[in-house]
Amino acid sequence: MSKAEKVWYSIILVMLVITILVSMMVGASFIPLNQVMDAFKGDNPNQLDILINIRFPRILAVMICGGMLAVAGAASQAAFRNVLADPSILGVTSAADFFIMVGAMLLPAFPAGKFIFSILGGLFALFLLTRGPALKSPYRLIIIGVAMMLTFTGFEQLFSSGFGGQSAGSFNGITWSQTEVLLFLGVSGMAVAVIISPWANYLKLSTEQLQTRGVSASFMRVSLLLVVVYLSSSVSSVVGTIPFMGIVVPNVVRYLVGRDYQTVIPLSMLLGAWLLLVVDTIGRIVVLPSELSAAVIMTVIGGPFLIMMLQRKNFNGIKSS
Repeated sequence: MSKAEKVWYSIILVMLVITILVSMMVGASFIPLNQVMDAFKGDNPNQLDILINIRFPRILAVMICGGMLAVAGAASQAAFRNVLADPSILGVTSAADFFIMVGAMLLPAFPAGKFIFSILGGLFALFLLTRGPALKSPYRLIIIGVAMMLTFTGFEQLFSSGFGGQSAGSFNGITWSQTEVLLFLGVSGMAVAVIISPWANYLKLSTEQLQTRGVSASFMRVSLLLVVVYLSSSVSSVVGTIPFMGIVVPNVVRYLVGRDYQTVIPLSMLLGAWLLLVVDTIGRIVVLPSELSAAVIMTVIGGPFLIMMLQRKNFNGIKSS
């Protein structure tokens, strides 16, 4: 690990701890830090109940989802060799949301239905993306992905009229049981992503170069994309779509520490957890007594970021991956 990597790991960890403390304090009712400490000492059971059963599961769920989406973005960029690839823009998460809604309408009592149908939706979107010529053109990939995203979103809005669709990227009211599900899905998926992160570096080479080394580019690409679907669809199954995390975080990490995916993926995990926690904390207090969802705020952040990336004069869609 280089000195720069150690520095950024330390900085992000410190920022994450500070943000966790702030997030524990703010909400519908403000709890000063000294009262937070007193509550954990047992001096205020009511505040302790708020912290343990409302704020802490939400904080943990937000951090897990932030890490999952950031890692999914980094893995999709490696697989597609395109720095703008992201599950939300490519239609993977909107397909997952649509399949969840259809599954709930057709098989409302199906065990683990949300997770299973979200995975099926993500795989269906991935199948559509990889069938045509989109892989050969970075811009075509993004255009097709955006078209798929809008199509699935439109179908979801059409069929969900009067039914009640999937949650729109909000952590409001999340429970410990949902957080435990996210913890299991997130840890397992991100662990696999870290283990196979060297494959992301191999995919920077041409197919011919990989063949001379006896390595299957297709197998590595499919493996990374399955991790992408697993992570992004898992988030969709619990909290809905949160866009642009997979674009913003990995590209910032590459700017900070370079393009080695064995560093990019774990650091994206950490930075994604921090960024989404900041976003969710802001959303909880900016329009009190109501709140803004993390999806809305990430759209405000990610939209201009994507425009900036597209307007970079030296951007060619492959160069930075």
